[in-house]
Amino acid sequence: MGMEGKVALVTGAGSGIGAAVARRLDAAGARVAALDADSTAVELVGGGLWCGMAVRAEAGDPAQAESAVAAVVEHFGRLDLLVTTTPALPCPRRSAPAGGGPAAGAPFPLDVDDETWHLVLGTQLDAAFYTTRAALRAMGDDGGVVVAVAVSCPHLPHQSAAAAGIRGLARSVARHAEPLGVLVRSVTARCTPDPAEVADTVAGLAVTTGGPTWALDSPAGSP
Repeated sequence: MGMEGKVALVTGAGSGIGAAVARRLDAAGARVAALDADSTAVELVGGGLWCGMAVRAEAGDPAQAESAVAAVVEHFGRLDLLVTTTPALPCPRRSAPAGGGPAAGAPFPLDVDDETWHLVLGTQLDAAFYTTRAALRAMGDDGGVVVAVAVSCPHLPHQSAAAAGIRGLARSVARHAEPLGVLVRSVTARCTPDPAEVADTVAGLAVTTGGPTWALDSPAGSP
């Protein structure tokens, strides 16, 4: 699956990894729909693409995810590629005092409040599921590729849980989507990844039709 003329939807594209992926696919010749809940940020990214569009939506809301995918199909006529991305939360180890031990600066699991836990899983795991489900419905029997990007940080229990869920989701969906001609892959970056590196990894998986169904642990970032 080459990128020339293909239609791609990238979630979380207002900044960070998502924005880097949108620009990387755009440079490869894809028509890219950039999706984000931040309308100002996503308009800036979408407006800078050669043949792109900006979609303002909360990907973690099932109705908005369905509407966003429908808007992309209505605009471009089809959907060939979905890339779900997640924000990389600041790693507490990066700001921890030197010599503080392996867990210095990291939140104790009991200190993660309910609101933070549900916010992270909602904006990451829920968003990946709802947009993937909507994209598979839109792709139908025409086939396509889904690449799920997760960021895992051993020092953040909520970030690690969301990343593990996204990896598991990709594995499960891959088995069911294969008969439809849809390849499902996942990339896991670690603590404070380089968005450009992750974008290159995603672009490689998006254009490859052979090889493994999923690729875990991209080289970007470090634990």
